[in-house]
Amino acid sequence: MNPVMLILLMVGVGALIGGLTNSLAIKMLFRPYRAIHIGNYRLPLTPGLIPKRQKELAQQLGKMVVNHLLTPEGIRRKLAHPDFQNQMTGWAQEEVRTMIQQDKTVEHLLESFDIEVTSDKLKANIAEWVEGRYHSFIKDYRGMKVEELLSLEWREKSDEGVDQVADHIQQSIEQYFRSTEGREKVAALIDNYLDNQGFLGNMLTSFMGSDGLTERIYPVILRYVSDREMNEWLKTMLHTEKDKLMQQPIGFFEEKVGAETISHVLGQAVAKSLPVEEWMSRSVAEWSKPYEQKILQEFVPLIVKQSSEVLSSKIENMMSTMRLSEIVQEEVEAFQVERLEEMVLGISRREFKMITYLGALLGGMIGFLQAIIVLFFG
Repeated sequence: MNPVMLILLMVGVGALIGGLTNSLAIKMLFRPYRAIHIGNYRLPLTPGLIPKRQKELAQQLGKMVVNHLLTPEGIRRKLAHPDFQNQMTGWAQEEVRTMIQQDKTVEHLLESFDIEVTSDKLKANIAEWVEGRYHSFIKDYRGMKVEELLSLEWREKSDEGVDQVADHIQQSIEQYFRSTEGREKVAALIDNYLDNQGFLGNMLTSFMGSDGLTERIYPVILRYVSDREMNEWLKTMLHTEKDKLMQQPIGFFEEKVGAETISHVLGQAVAKSLPVEEWMSRSVAEWSKPYEQKILQEFVPLIVKQSSEVLSSKIENMMSTMRLSEIVQEEVEAFQVERLEEMVLGISRREFKMITYLGALLGGMIGFLQAIIVLFFG
């Protein structure tokens, strides 16, 4: 055979064998997808390498992801990174801004979260809360005297109030007795008194007359009720009664009225005094407008920062609970080999072609050497 033809033939055969061998090896990474059986005999090298080792590959990938890729330290660094913090803060601010600028009323907003809250129910809850707070508050003060609960300023105000009440009572009595009704009342009292005195009363009436007696007694009564002595007596009496009440324990007054009655009346009074209907009918935007900038610029960044710190401190437990390695393993095991082959070839098709060409080149070089050896020793 012509030496040139021999060399070309052996180079071509070597290149063909090298190229086909590498191309077949690349194909056998994925194919066949399933084992091929002839009877009970399974053909060797079936299925392909990756389908055959998919379970082991899934286990190794799961361990690699947890031990080397998604590590607690790496996640902590990511959470603490300023760029990530800024990104999360910006996202949170946009979400919160959208939420607090809603035109929905508070009642409609609660309904959207399947929270049934009406004005009547809210008032009932407020009243119940006030009643509970009263019972928990008063149990520590039932044995204390009223005076012990009042500050010096309030005790002084109570004394001033007693003096003002005494002055008011005296003025009211004086105004009453100076009125026509008061004068008639005095006359009626005198007549009634004389009628009940028998002979002595009749004698005084016949001697002075009821009107004459009234004219004598009425100025005395007016002078007495307007006198300073009357004012001092009223003040002394009221201060005495006030001091007695100040020495009584809180429980004394509670027993007089009833603890349940006090708590119920107090709860109802607070609930009715609050504009609950107005609150429920106001929109979220109206509620949040005075505090919008404070919420967005201070509250949200603080929450993001604290949330990141909490996540960083709990990341090991979270990863352990989530069992990331098992998740990765299950996902890889369930991944279709056809799709995996398509992805790998789509990324590395050019490199695989170069490997095929390299096999052809090496095969051609080996064929060339073989041809030289044959010609030299042939």
